Amino acid sequence: MSLMSTEEVKKCSGYRDPSALRVRDETSRTTRKFAKPPTKRKPLQHIPEPELGAEHPVEHSTWPFGRLVSSLMGDPSYPLRQNLQEASMAYFLTSYITATPFQRYLPSLCLADADPEDACSVTVSATALAAYSRRVRSAEYLEYARQKYAVALTRVNELLSNPEAAVLDRTLVSVLVLGLFEAIVFEAGKSPTSWTAHTVGAMQLLRLRGPQQFKSALSRKMVSHASNNIKTSCIQRSIPVPDDFVALDKQLTLLHDPNDPSVKLAPMVRQIASIKARAMDGPDCNLVHEALELDRGIVAFSKECPAWMSYTVEPSPHSPDWAYAGVCHRYPSAHVAKLWNTVRLLRIFLAVLIRQLAAGQLDPDMSRLRLPDGESSLADYLSGLQRYARENMKAITTEVLASIPSFMEMDDFGRRFAPSGRSLAWPLSIIENTDMCGEAAREHAYKNLEMLAGDLNMPQAVHPSRFSGIREDWMHLFHLG
Repeated sequence: MSLMSTEEVKKCSGYRDPSALRVRDETSRTTRKFAKPPTKRKPLQHIPEPELGAEHPVEHSTWPFGRLVSSLMGDPSYPLRQNLQEASMAYFLTSYITATPFQRYLPSLCLADADPEDACSVTVSATALAAYSRRVRSAEYLEYARQKYAVALTRVNELLSNPEAAVLDRTLVSVLVLGLFEAIVFEAGKSPTSWTAHTVGAMQLLRLRGPQQFKSALSRKMVSHASNNIKTSCIQRSIPVPDDFVALDKQLTLLHDPNDPSVKLAPMVRQIASIKARAMDGPDCNLVHEALELDRGIVAFSKECPAWMSYTVEPSPHSPDWAYAGVCHRYPSAHVAKLWNTVRLLRIFLAVLIRQLAAGQLDPDMSRLRLPDGESSLADYLSGLQRYARENMKAITTEVLASIPSFMEMDDFGRRFAPSGRSLAWPLSIIENTDMCGEAAREHAYKNLEMLAGDLNMPQAVHPSRFSGIREDWMHLFHLG
């Protein structure tokens, strides 16, 4: 049986050819990228070595990495020297994927006795090198990563053309990691079509794999990761989650602890995708009631979170002097901080939507708005909705900005963003670009975006094109990748 002709893969919105799981378009695109003259590619720059005798070369905050890479690499050639592969994998597995869903399962797959040249291993190796090239700011290593990525795509295609191999865990992991590679190398000013293609491809694989994928705990972690990416992509593109995938997602949640936060959030995320899609394509002012009810549900969820999600608010005298409004949160881990910011992102989407609906920006015919029991004045009700949205946005903004210290690390050169800090790019960019937020909050968000972009070599985070439009937004790549 050929995967290309199977009827198990159903058509879904946004996917050009749902029966073709092959990523041949990505292969040709990557090949063209690699064929470009190196002199025309300047996404990264080499770190100059510190001058002899310089005591504190702070002007190059990452210069120790430049020295490390020089000692590791020697004569750069392809295939890569083993020590560079080990260095990039160590950084990737112990630092880069911290606080991401990959952290829950990818290290165990990499430590298993697997063929180092199989599709999954090569895909992870290419992605690790891409992440490492960002860290050490080496355009040369990024080209090596692209070269390995082209090989990985070929091998993943071979798996996808084999019905038995296509349903394996390592195949799904390969597709998820391909998406991470695209997020790492993404160039600002473009549409995230490659990442979206891999995400939709993962959805097709989940459909093909069927109920068997829920049997092991490891498989469920991968499926949960893929499901989260798919639902977020639907929110970002303002399309509803496909009905058949909703059924699959519900089946997955039944196998988890009902008190697991992800289980409680799953239907809320699906509902936000549905509301946002309807608001964009056929706006009805009465959607505000659904948005309001959902926001209250998320507030209730936040108050009933498990103990391991608890965080503390530092007394103002103990907060860093650079903390916004003197408010600083302390979380058990970056993972917990990121989870809370995910919840806040959902509420930000709803606050913006409620304000837009109440202001008649999406549906100007407010005369058809159904007033809740106890409300007699349309004008007063709309005014109250806008006030509710503004006050919520102010509180949520403060909470997001208060989480920034949890994504910082300290060294001899001062504070800088840890790799997990890239997840802040999405909420910070929304705060910076939303007139519902106060000027001080927007300024604080932008200053930290600038710092994040410099520390993590992510110029995309402050690229002007990040405001290109709601359907072309790509800042979610940093939150998911």
